[in-house]
Amino acid sequence: MTSNQAQKKESAEKRVRFFNVSLRNGIVVSTPSYPEKQAFLAHLIRALEGANPDFAWIQFLFVSSDYSSALVRLKNSMHRAKASIEQPTIDMVSGEERDRRELHRDYYGQSDTRMKKIDDIATKPTITLAIQGMWVADKESSSASVLPFDHCSDEHDSLAVFQYRDPRMLLELVDRRMVVDISEYFDRYTRSRMEPPSFLVTPDELVSYIHLPAGEVAKSLSSLEDEESKREFTQGKVEEEEEGKASQSSDISSKLVRLAKVPTTEEVLEDSAVQPLSHLAAPTVRTFELVYSGGTTEALLSAETVEDMRNYFGLLNLVYGSMKFETTEAIPLFLRELPAIVGLVE
Repeated sequence: MTSNQAQKKESAEKRVRFFNVSLRNGIVVSTPSYPEKQAFLAHLIRALEGANPDFAWIQFLFVSSDYSSALVRLKNSMHRAKASIEQPTIDMVSGEERDRRELHRDYYGQSDTRMKKIDDIATKPTITLAIQGMWVADKESSSASVLPFDHCSDEHDSLAVFQYRDPRMLLELVDRRMVVDISEYFDRYTRSRMEPPSFLVTPDELVSYIHLPAGEVAKSLSSLEDEESKREFTQGKVEEEEEGKASQSSDISSKLVRLAKVPTTEEVLEDSAVQPLSHLAAPTVRTFELVYSGGTTEALLSAETVEDMRNYFGLLNLVYGSMKFETTEAIPLFLRELPAIVGLVE
């Protein structure tokens, strides 16, 4: 058997899956988050190391959004549906009134708390978040379902990994596209609930996903080329440090960069230290991405314009200290080494 034939045989034994992470039960008022502060990224990378797929690409895409009108429509629709359920039915035989069966189901029982959640969301800035990716591994190996997204929840719903076989999703990953407008999922919620491809969060929930590794788990990650965060500096050097950060951000000339080394901290940062991350989202789509290949995890950042990339990078610099970056290709190297990838999708 030639090396070419051996490579084809090995490739044929790989399972290629695309996935989207969204609301498990399609409860669109849910704004799920990870329960531990600044811990999610480290646990996500730890899960990648444990599963050790040939290749994994996970994208977090987010954009500022305003769903105030859609939320008002949703609340009105839920109120009308609740009132309708409360109206008894008339038995066709006996003529007696009977309670509707819907009175004893989750939709009615949770309608008041979910309408209250709408009021709460409507008073805060909102962000549309999409999580999508690709997973390549042996058929007997673990799938993307091992990733800790099912621990991300609130009182209404939780996240789940939905896997697909459609190779066209590769174009979505390469172009870094997301479904920005999810208003139709609000409008149809009381009629035919569906899992939206993106979901709504506030800045607090977004920060539970988009941050750099911190804490005990972060220091034990073996796949990450990291360095100690440089956010600590003396008071006399504040101005010098800030000028350096601004200068470094201005050196960015690409809409996509790779963190050459990922700053980590031994301790979870104080809320005041990570407060600037509440401004992570912008009117245009930004991404935070992990690429795992060959036992190594890389972190990528992207934005729709170079200027916005500079602003995005500068914001992370403000929180984590001066970061080193490199320009990188839009398509991870692994995909170039697997040209028949579409043919491998089962």
